Amino acid sequence: MYPQGEKAETAWAMTVLGYLAKLVLGVLGLIVSVAWIAHIVIYLLINPPLSPFLNGVFIKLDDVWGLLGTAAFAFFCFYLLLAVIAGAMMLGMRLVFITIHPMKWGATLMNSFLFNVGLILLCSISVIQFCATSFAYYAQATAAQEIFGHTLQSLRGIKYLYKYNVFQIAFIALAGLTFVLYAAFFCNFSGMEKKKTKRQIPAFRLKHVLP
Repeated sequence: MYPQGEKAETAWAMTVLGYLAKLVLGVLGLIVSVAWIAHIVIYLLINPPLSPFLNGVFIKLDDVWGLLGTAAFAFFCFYLLLAVIAGAMMLGMRLVFITIHPMKWGATLMNSFLFNVGLILLCSISVIQFCATSFAYYAQATAAQEIFGHTLQSLRGIKYLYKYNVFQIAFIALAGLTFVLYAAFFCNFSGMEKKKTKRQIPAFRLKHVLP
């Protein structure tokens, strides 16, 4: 509905620009998501890797300008962290049919907020490790690769999880499941109930019938 009021044109322009920004960001997010999944399949799941893919892209960007490859590397890592944050906000520590510490717009308790912040901070370590593994060719001979790559993958007991690419396979499986759920339920994962249409009530009711 076209906005009403004194600044109706400004509000309408901001509304249109907001939808255009969502369109651009949505297309950009789709491209980055497909690039992430393709990189995991090509570089991690296939042995030997078919191509370094994004690693080679980052190296070529570094040849163009020293910090361009690093900025692209940081962008992909930050995008993955944003995806983790979005997932944490939607699920809210969901256990089957029970939701613990949900995040609700305007109705989030302080302990729920702190719990989700702690969950995101905990997941950030996993994101760093996942990025160090995914971009091992680009991040070789760095401290992050040494800590989250060789050292972590050599620990007794959990090294088989990295040897058989359990995390990467789980990543692809959950990404596919999320895509199916988004397509089936039209992105209605926030747990918010649809607003019921209210019956219109006339603003004025005549109590007396004039002659």
